[in-house]
Amino acid sequence: MSHETVGSLLAIIANSLNDGLRIMMFADKRAWGPDEFEQLRLLEETLDEAKKDFQELPALVNGRFYYENDRTNESLEDLRIICTRTELHAQTFKDWVRSGGGPIDGNLARETLALRRELHRAQCRAARRVHVAQQMATAAAPPRCLGALQVQRLYQQRGPVSVDEERLACAQAGRFERFGETDIAFVCDFCDGFLLWSDLRAMPTTRLRRTQQQQPSRVDNDIEPPSATSTTPATAPEYLDSSNKSSSHISSSNIGSSGGGGNSGDEDNGGTPSWEAHGIAMTSGEGKTIVFAPIAVANHLPPDAGEWRSRVLCPYCDEYYYEEQGDDDMERVRYAQDDGGFDGVRTFQEHLEWSHTSMVPRTSSCSVM
Repeated sequence: MSHETVGSLLAIIANSLNDGLRIMMFADKRAWGPDEFEQLRLLEETLDEAKKDFQELPALVNGRFYYENDRTNESLEDLRIICTRTELHAQTFKDWVRSGGGPIDGNLARETLALRRELHRAQCRAARRVHVAQQMATAAAPPRCLGALQVQRLYQQRGPVSVDEERLACAQAGRFERFGETDIAFVCDFCDGFLLWSDLRAMPTTRLRRTQQQQPSRVDNDIEPPSATSTTPATAPEYLDSSNKSSSHISSSNIGSSGGGGNSGDEDNGGTPSWEAHGIAMTSGEGKTIVFAPIAVANHLPPDAGEWRSRVLCPYCDEYYYEEQGDDDMERVRYAQDDGGFDGVRTFQEHLEWSHTSMVPRTSSCSVM
């Protein structure tokens, strides 16, 4: 209908969730078990997250006016579907109370979790469509992913980036999940693009750091250089366990440590931020060097039409971006690098190893002449 907007549909969804929550809060709890209290908790968290998204996402698109009054057909259709599902969900709780409030169906908890996830993604996609429309009207270059800009914005500020800041930004941008039998993928909630790390048992949560001794300033034939698999991290590497195939979702809140393509407190002694993390191959169990996940997340592009993989820009190349005069952080950023980027994490890592060799520990005992 013509009078519908993103804001009006979100209000209907919030009212339906609130109805279900009120029913559970005022129900007779004397015969409740763990399932009923868990359902109450899930409804509270779903409503809180929806409110949080509604408060924070408009700031990314120059204010609530543009977000609430957006009438993009795709956004409205997404929210209409969720409207119907939340209304039916609330009606289920009414029927449950009328029937006596016996043991609650466990499927309701799963439906609440699914609604929470879909509502978050729908709000992210709605904000992304507003952002794309604004960028297409003001910028000549293709618009960047709004989720990547959230993470990238951390590295444009002065001073080191804290672990908690980076973890929160990655969690807000998307999620990590098992992809197939051996791979791990990051799925962006804003652009629906995939970043793929192949043959990886678990996603590392810390980047590698190299000591001054591991960065020789000259070639010495008498010194055995360290291998890539023996590079010593500042602390013991932590891993996000993905070997359990029964769990396909990996919480982004576990991805952390300073990383990315800008100001970072985690720099090696040469002053160049390290892009490496130490992972373990799923197939062989051997150590391997991978691109630290937040770096790829902060620099990914929306997939091309008909594609599902996101391309990645290199943050270490000269003149990656520069800033112009303006009031908004996003408006000041202008990009000078080729808009194409690399077609995935694998080719991005090959570029880093080839073009930014000062950041890579030597893996062979042969001297470079």
